[in-house]
Amino acid sequence: MSNVTISGGTKWQAYLERLAQKVQVRAGVMEDATTDAGERVAPYAACNEYGTSRIPPRPFMRKTLEREKETWIRNVGDALKSGFSPEETLELVGKRMAEDIQKTIDAAIKNGIDDNADSTKLKKTKKVTGGKPGEKHVPGPLVDTGALLKSITHQVPK
Repeated sequence: MSNVTISGGTKWQAYLERLAQKVQVRAGVMEDATTDAGERVAPYAACNEYGTSRIPPRPFMRKTLEREKETWIRNVGDALKSGFSPEETLELVGKRMAEDIQKTIDAAIKNGIDDNADSTKLKKTKKVTGGKPGEKHVPGPLVDTGALLKSITHQVPK
């Protein structure tokens, strides 16, 4: 993505400040997200993001924000400069934000981060569907049922 130069001085700055007060985009696990069994996903996400007395922090959202925030800001400028409306811009950027959060979780899984306690590994052990007799799989941190990854989305509140 190229660097964006926006001219307009104080008028443009004032426009962006008014826009920021009217519209916003949220990405991550929304309050109403549930597993297939009807359990809320947000508390699980918060426990993994920040840790608990028994679970180390696994900051998938904060890592993504820190790594991608400048790109997202440039994406907003690029979209507005290309003629997208503020709402369309936030939809595009929100979708990108959610995808980036999902990529962070995928990378943690693929990199084999394995800091689950032995008791957690035992609880997560699953029979491999279509596998050899007795073959089992133990999902790593941030994955058990896949509900967290599926719950990452975005919203542009109206």
